[in-house]
Amino acid sequence: MLALALAIAGLTYALLNHDNGDKGGETAKDSGPAVSSPAQTKTDEPSDTPSPSPSKSTTSAPPPQSVAVSLSGSNTDYTGSCPPDRSAAPTFTVTLEVGRLPATVTYRWVSKNGSVNGSWKTLTFPAGGGKSQQDRRFVTTQDDSGTFEDTISVEVRDPVEKTSNSVPFSLTCVAETPTGTGEASPTASP
Repeated sequence: MLALALAIAGLTYALLNHDNGDKGGETAKDSGPAVSSPAQTKTDEPSDTPSPSPSKSTTSAPPPQSVAVSLSGSNTDYTGSCPPDRSAAPTFTVTLEVGRLPATVTYRWVSKNGSVNGSWKTLTFPAGGGKSQQDRRFVTTQDDSGTFEDTISVEVRDPVEKTSNSVPFSLTCVAETPTGTGEASPTASP
């Protein structure tokens, strides 16, 4: 591009001053004032000034997005009647924190045994908003008895792939014994 501009400037100069400038800046056909170009340099002579290099954008790309993911649990060892109340059920809270705004994070809840795997969810972090958000998950069952043990974590797939720490839990369902009147309850005989 620079070479083309210099070639055009040189051609203009040569056409306007084809008599080597002997007429004091006037053209051969026009006795009026001459039109001067801003840079009257000859293109066939080397220049002491280095030619400018192609300009580089001064705007740099933003750094890659980062996501921190951590998981905490409460009531992770439940024993009692099932299904438990939400206030007593194993509860898990994931905290997702992004490095810059705006951002969108896609994640899901997963368990080691596959029993609590959820579908992919999306959290949006708008410009001007907070860089940290939380989501909560409760674990329960409709079974009347038995023990359910597993480990839960959170997988992030976008904008980066990352997995939270794992939190183990145990949910033991105990059948309620009826409070009685003091009388024996009938049982079936074989």
